[in-house]
Order: sequence, then structure tokens, then C-alpha cells
Amino acid sequence: MKTTELIAQHILEVHEGNNWTDSAIADVLNDVTLNEAIQMTSASPNTIASLLHHITYWNRLLIQRINGTHIEVPESNGYDVPQLKSEQEWQALKADNINSAHELAAAIRAFDENKLSLPILPGYATAYRNFQGTSEHIHYHLGQMVILKQLIH
Repeated sequence: MKTTELIAQHILEVHEGNNWTDSAIADVLNDVTLNEAIQMTSASPNTIASLLHHITYWNRLLIQRINGTHIEVPESNGYDVPQLKSEQEWQALKADNINSAHELAAAIRAFDENKLSLPILPGYATAYRNFQGTSEHIHYHLGQMVILKQLIH
């Protein structure tokens, strides 16, 4: 199996399940309500919703890098989740995250396997490091969401 396929699958599994950690964004957030998603705690400057928005932001930023576009990351760094006012908006944020994972997985699968060891863009780390690093980044923030959920419940 191609390396790009393996990484793409790993991206999907951390979002939807069936990964080696037995923890996935969709499962962890399945029973999180809007009020819980936006609740601040003393444990973090972020909410569950802002962490999820941040992951979605970075999924799409990496797609732009794959497509050759250099994006300046704003100071907000994707944590600037719009104010969620309804359960429907919270559900839409979760669905958008899953959509972004599928978009990213498709972009990684389409990436030329022979270019994995090359910088994703001039001055950047290799494509492989960006792809694998994104998976690690998502797992890191998933862990934060698990802890925040435990504190809130």
C-alpha cells in the first residue's frame, strides 16, 4: 500500500474511528452538547469547539499547501471559532470537521508519492513530515478535547 494511502487512512481514522488509540473525534464529541462545547475551563484557554475549529482550519490549510498555495497563518491560528448560538450550528461544526478530513485525505491520496521527501512548499518541511505531522497534531488536540470533556462532565 502506498504511503500516501496509509497517511490518508490514518487522518480519517483519527476523525471517525478505528485507529490504534481507540479514540476518535466523532466518538468523543458524539454526546457533547453545544453548552459543553463552548464552556471555558481553567484547564485551557480553548474550548472543545475552538479546538475542533482549529483542527478543521489546519486540515484545509494543508490542502492549500498541497495545492501549492502559501498561506500566512493569522494570529488566531484557527482557534477563532464563530460564536455558536444553536445546537444546529454545533452539529454543523462537527460535520464540517469530518468533511475537512475527507477533503484532506483525498488530497493526500492524490499527492505524488515520489514527492513525499521534497518540501511541500519552498522553505517548508517535506510533504511527508507535513502529512504525518498533521496526524500527530490532530491526535494531540483530540487528547485535549478528551480532557476538557472529562472536566466538563
